[in-house]
Amino acid sequence: MAILNINNLKKEYGIETVLKDFSLNVNAGESVALIGPNGSGKTTIFKIITGQEHYSEGTVSVRNDIEVGYLDQLPDFESEMSIYQELEKVFAEVKKQIEEMKRLEEKIAHHGKLVDESASHSDNLEATMREYSALQRKFEKGVGYEYQSKIRQVAAGMGFNEEEIHEKTLDQLSGGEKTRVGLAKLLLIEPDLLLLDEPTNHLDLKSVEWLESYLNSYQGSLLIISHDRYFLDNTIERIVEIKHGKNEDYSGNYSYYQKERKRRYEQRLREYKNQQKKINELEDAIEQLYIWGRSRDSEKMFKRAKAMEKRLEKIDRLEKPQLKGRKMKLELETEIRGGDDVLYVEDLAKSFEDLNLFQNLNFELHRTEKAAIIGDNGTGKSTILRIIMGEITADQGNVQIGTNIYPAYYRQEFEGFNPEDDLITALQRETAVTNSKARDMLASFLFTGEDVFKKVKQLSGGEKSRLRLLQLMSGNYNFLILDEPTNHLDLASREVLEEALKDYSGTVLIVSHDRYFLDKVIDYIYELENQELNKYFGDYSYYKEKKKKEVSEQQNLNQREEKSEGKLDYEAQKEARSREQKRQKRLEEIEAEIEKIEKNLNDLESQMTAEENIDNFELLQELKDKYEQKNNKLEDLYQEWETII
Repeated sequence: MAILNINNLKKEYGIETVLKDFSLNVNAGESVALIGPNGSGKTTIFKIITGQEHYSEGTVSVRNDIEVGYLDQLPDFESEMSIYQELEKVFAEVKKQIEEMKRLEEKIAHHGKLVDESASHSDNLEATMREYSALQRKFEKGVGYEYQSKIRQVAAGMGFNEEEIHEKTLDQLSGGEKTRVGLAKLLLIEPDLLLLDEPTNHLDLKSVEWLESYLNSYQGSLLIISHDRYFLDNTIERIVEIKHGKNEDYSGNYSYYQKERKRRYEQRLREYKNQQKKINELEDAIEQLYIWGRSRDSEKMFKRAKAMEKRLEKIDRLEKPQLKGRKMKLELETEIRGGDDVLYVEDLAKSFEDLNLFQNLNFELHRTEKAAIIGDNGTGKSTILRIIMGEITADQGNVQIGTNIYPAYYRQEFEGFNPEDDLITALQRETAVTNSKARDMLASFLFTGEDVFKKVKQLSGGEKSRLRLLQLMSGNYNFLILDEPTNHLDLASREVLEEALKDYSGTVLIVSHDRYFLDKVIDYIYELENQELNKYFGDYSYYKEKKKKEVSEQQNLNQREEKSEGKLDYEAQKEARSREQKRQKRLEEIEAEIEKIEKNLNDLESQMTAEENIDNFELLQELKDKYEQKNNKLEDLYQEWETII
């Protein structure tokens, strides 16, 4: 049964029509996603449903008994209340019930002392007990005394620990933290229809996965706006795409939508081509009849031509289908090759007052490698990037950028812009181009007409993302350091960025919680956990499988230790764990070295067989010596690996 019906909706902003003939229905218990380019009207639909905006045509109806909950992208919390106190507001009625039950319990106890003295007191006692019993039944049907643990559960799912929810006040929170509080509050309310606008934007991977699990068991209906494709695959059963202001429905998750969209496009293209063929044939026949009619002075030919023209006019002409709308043209390339050793980080440590973020971090990056740093919010991922770029100083350790390496930094919060610059000036700060060339470049990133004279401070998050990516494309960099580059991009722009980075010949270091993006782009992952970095060779899906295996192995190890508790004392158990950890660490080091040497051997083979080096005997001998040294080292590593595996 439908709880929300939108029919033939039309919405205009001045002379611009955002929505036209848009229709949508959501059934009880259904999970639906709204997708479309930035500016297509997704958030506008939410605001129309909640009565925050008006519309010019169509109907919007929500069933009378339905409670609608809406999470704005930027909830406004300005208060000295703690996070817990704000979330506790949801259960104000439950707290009243508890107070009333306490009052009735005291009244019953008082009546019990007087029951033998008067019949009227006995009657009053029975009435009070009936009232108490009715209230208790109502109380137990709800969350009851579990509301406090539920607050803690949801707050923890949103990434807040016990200390934070009691000590942090709302006016101390960042914008992202306020969004997480707003989402937690909405989940505790549990409305019949839950409207979520980009719910994963400020969540770390652990919180996103918790939210997926929570929403999959949610009893109400979901209407979600999200550019997180992994999230859409895991939570959604129907997708509604906004195309040219109208709706196009797909009965499946995001992966289904991708395949079905292509199938529909190919079918429509065939229908369009067939119709165009018939139209061309009719036009040719009409033209031929007029030629024959004039040459033979035949009224009959003219009549036939006129009749065919009427047939042609009655044809309901199909529009040529497009698989995708306008999208930016991003080509990331570098003319500077740079050295093979791009980044070397040794014994890095950083603390802020009493907060120790990390210590003794060691990692390195080599030419053409694409790596990601992932981890919970607040662990220091962005801090590592800022230390690499020299924006803040480490407490200890060494960061070394390789020879001829030119890094570019994409900041999550866009601090690098001058807010008073227009778009042409902002681009010219990065590359020396004429105004005309700058306008052409901006047009390729969907900034056209008067858009180029906008000031940076007037741009939306998605527009700032596109402008910064254009700057990166225009500069001659060979090492890209990207902090949450997909956060403000729509689905089409994310796909363009993925393809550009896959083809990029330079080196990339990314902080991101976009799992779909990580699967498409990344060679390996560094996880920042417990103040340490652990390396996983592969994309995000490989990392998840590896983590599951590690958890399973640890559980098995714990079970074995529990069984042998009587045989091993504490120190022996500790030593066994230490040996196992060292073995695992050495295995990972060996695997990393093997991968690096095999890559070096491939490079040496390419140089030895290169046409320009065939007659350079001195160089060939040098390459051969290097090849033999590295090959011997590789054999030693394989023998060690086989020994400790």
